Amino acid sequence: MTTQAAFDPKDVDAVISNGVINLATDKTAVFREVARLLKSGGRLAISDIVTEAQLPETIVCNSTLWAACIGGAAQQDNYRGHIQAAGLRVVKIQDNPTYQFISDNARGASKKFGVKSISLLAVKP
Repeated sequence: MTTQAAFDPKDVDAVISNGVINLATDKTAVFREVARLLKSGGRLAISDIVTEAQLPETIVCNSTLWAACIGGAAQQDNYRGHIQAAGLRVVKIQDNPTYQFISDNARGASKKFGVKSISLLAVKP
């Protein structure tokens, strides 16, 4: 019988993610786990999809828009709040203006609700 050793929080310098956290239904838990793993001074560097306005249930419950990384996108201030509540300090956020959605539904949601790609850097104090 073999066992896996748990990560020691003092071991992790950086966590990176490219467009995956928006697919998590419990973003608070994701950011808490990132904060747990990072050592002091460790960095979270991500690119993800957020919204300027809160999405209505018709979009959040639409499986096609979840697959397009829109249905699970959080409102950008709430997204930042989840990160800060986990104990991380947001250092930089920038829009990724060259990111384009492919489907007509995704482009429509992008225009109507301000769905966009961002890059974000946070550190653990």
